[in-house]
Amino acid sequence: MEIKTIVFATIVLALSAGFTCCTPDDDTDDSIAFMASVKAPTRPQERNALVEVFTGINDADCAAGHRTLNGLLVTHPGRIFGLNIHAGICADNTYTTDFGTELLAQSYLCKYPAGTVNRHVFETLSQDTINHGTAIYYPYWPNACDMVMMQTATANIDAIAELDTVSRQLRVGVAVYYLEDDTVHETHKINVALVEDSVWGIQEGGALQNPSQYDFNTSKYCHMHMLRHLVSGQWGEDIVPVAGKQLRKMFQYTVPQQISDVDVDLKHLKIIVFLTEGQQEVINVCQARLSLVKK
Repeated sequence: MEIKTIVFATIVLALSAGFTCCTPDDDTDDSIAFMASVKAPTRPQERNALVEVFTGINDADCAAGHRTLNGLLVTHPGRIFGLNIHAGICADNTYTTDFGTELLAQSYLCKYPAGTVNRHVFETLSQDTINHGTAIYYPYWPNACDMVMMQTATANIDAIAELDTVSRQLRVGVAVYYLEDDTVHETHKINVALVEDSVWGIQEGGALQNPSQYDFNTSKYCHMHMLRHLVSGQWGEDIVPVAGKQLRKMFQYTVPQQISDVDVDLKHLKIIVFLTEGQQEVINVCQARLSLVKK
């Protein structure tokens, strides 16, 4: 399994457009062409919302959380994005990742199904107000998302992705444009999440709480928006916030045949990219435009 991060741009482009600079080995015509098509918006835009749902197959109420997330995604296409993170005791080591345990721990979750919205502390909605937890019980996600989406983003983000279905090699190009300087944080983090839809398996309470994703003939449940891997690592890759420039990075990853003993179907993958202040506050988020190719 290979993971590689490339900070991209030629010296000529760096001088003319303010891109970050790459190593000579990565300065290929193919890489230049790929990255040329990713560009973050330069005008102020409303902030997007990221809902990270902590879930598990053994909790009968978790399917209700899945249903709630689905409703948000349908109601706000292109504005709200979601990750279903199987972690903790209710997950029973099924569909888990190397990253879920730490993500769950920092949220101070008290009861499933719960999730974070932009990893922000909503004092009146938090499950754990003593520790200023970011975990919110699922009925309150819409309210939290509305509050996030009313804000103007301090940085815009764009992403493209290309997946070779023969070699299973994935590359993701990310562009960030800061509309203002950050006087508090010297660095931010770019996070790249590999997400899979249509993973058929078991889910306690699926038939009752979310029957639209349940097959009554096979007694199987269709898991959606499942976090499979964080290509950028547990807490993302550093980026230095500089206002008024297109800052770009390219990530590469070889998608394995299986993750946690469950097959990975390339046709059902999507890439969610988000920018954070350290391990917490999500500044903005988008879904990469993904192309499947054969090389």
